[in-house]
Amino acid sequence: MKGKVLHLLVPPTKERLPDRIAAQIKAIILSEDIQEGQRLPSERELADRLQVSRTVVREALRSLEQAGLIEIRAGSRGGSFVTYNLYKPFFNSIYDLFQSGKLTLHHFYEARKAVECFSIKMAVQNVTAKDLQKLRRINKKMLDDLHDKTKFRKNNMDFHVAIAEMTGNPLIKLMVRSLIELLNMVLPKSCQSPEFIKATYERHEEIIKAMRNQDVSLCEKLMAIDTEYTEKLTLESAT
Repeated sequence: MKGKVLHLLVPPTKERLPDRIAAQIKAIILSEDIQEGQRLPSERELADRLQVSRTVVREALRSLEQAGLIEIRAGSRGGSFVTYNLYKPFFNSIYDLFQSGKLTLHHFYEARKAVECFSIKMAVQNVTAKDLQKLRRINKKMLDDLHDKTKFRKNNMDFHVAIAEMTGNPLIKLMVRSLIELLNMVLPKSCQSPEFIKATYERHEEIIKAMRNQDVSLCEKLMAIDTEYTEKLTLESAT
């Protein structure tokens, strides 16, 4: 795999070398359909092939990490690994607006409710028995990991992203993941008690049942209720 990437690269010839190198690597990752988790050539190998300094290569790789295409890991087994976390640019832009005060939590709640209700409306039209089994497996993990709050966050994320994925629209999946990631950053972990996790599990079970029955109206209603609990959780933590 490393040899394939090196073979396809050519030394840049104009200004803004890091940008041009990042563009080349990005195009190779996407056009060659390099699988997630694959390790890219090392900084030294890339620098030698491209005839630039390792500093230039490092800047290019950091740009790709910010774009969500790679993850840079430290240590003896570290390096640059393909990730396909393409929600990150959208996530970073929204987070910057939130930090600057141009967006509020209420904006997030409104956006999440609107996007997820539309998401499940589309998903229920495409849902299969295999999809429902996947949702049940994800939801069951909430109870299996009942006392691990970090795992609850991941399991909850996986549930909602899985529904978004069923729409067949990558943009909806990107928006759902970005909005939940942002809310996870601002919500206190201590508020996610075992009782809250169990209640979330039950709400999700009702959503799965409504999807199985292809009851679009009920699915939208249940999803609206589920997303509203995020706002309630924040209000309770503030008192």
